[in-house]
Amino acid sequence: MADVRIEVFVAWPPTSQCKKLIDTVKKVVAEFGERIEVDIYYRGQPYPVEPTAGFIAARKTLFIPAILVDGKVLAEKELPTEETLREVIKNKLGVFT
Repeated sequence: MADVRIEVFVAWPPTSQCKKLIDTVKKVVAEFGERIEVDIYYRGQPYPVEPTAGFIAARKTLFIPAILVDGKVLAEKELPTEETLREVIKNKLGVFT
């Protein structure tokens, strides 16, 4: 089981902003290997896995694109920078550099 779970909520079909968020998440997560689990949910499509309780509670009010880390909203509508996402993951993993 992964140490950190990231959920990405995007439009279907994905907009350019949605694609950018997915690319950013994939790039940053690749640095941490299997310690991070990423689930991508497309609005109006069946969820591929069971979402976190935080996502379920927030999904009807979330602006797209949105990203949640361990069930807590990190950003919605505005995209987080690679550095912001990297720092959040490091803090969750207890990695301080």
